[in-house]
Amino acid sequence: MAGLARYLSLRGRCAVAAEMEAAVEFYSHHGCLVVRDTESDGDVSDWDPEESLWYVDGGSVIFAVQPGVDGPVRCEVWDGLPDRVLPQQIFEARLRIEGELQVEDPAGVIDIRLRWLRGDKRLAVFADDAEFAARVQIVVTPR
Repeated sequence: MAGLARYLSLRGRCAVAAEMEAAVEFYSHHGCLVVRDTESDGDVSDWDPEESLWYVDGGSVIFAVQPGVDGPVRCEVWDGLPDRVLPQQIFEARLRIEGELQVEDPAGVIDIRLRWLRGDKRLAVFADDAEFAARVQIVVTPR
């Protein structure tokens, strides 16, 4: 959180425009989302949602969202910090994006690929609820 808090304080002193790069509403079959560098060999199959709401391995992150039986999830991907950040920060991680930034549901319900967000990035996920998020913001900022 320290890195993002620093970014937030810097943001107040300079003009930083955030852009929503993608937005989708879907029903998550497995109650999770995966964010990864398509060139990464990160493996999130060891994630145990009973132990943690998120898990990072290499260039891949998996985190919990509301399961489809409870309703849809709205997922937004932001390049920069949006003006209205959701109240719960789920995690923050640093990733090196060498291929495309991919956001996917493990069942293949959604598959977003953004190839212009390459380089060393800070990835933060904010949600309306820490355990059963119905809305998430994936925020990508420079390291």
